[in-house]
Amino acid sequence: MISQEQSAELVRLYSLFHGAIDPTEPAVLKAEEEFHALLRALHNTHAADLPFHEFRRYAVRQCKLSLRKN
Repeated sequence: MISQEQSAELVRLYSLFHGAIDPTEPAVLKAEEEFHALLRALHNTHAADLPFHEFRRYAVRQCKLSLRKN
């Protein structure tokens, strides 16, 4: 199970690059890179039997839902 801290970090990183005005800004690119690295690590640890694209789609949806709530 993914911890609340890991979920919160995914949402934080996603919000930094997804809503960025300038997607080429170094901080934005770094946040996107860190998001994908964390997503890969979580997939390998918690859902290796699930295709990565399905895991990514679910995680991104959860990030969007979390950002909508807040």
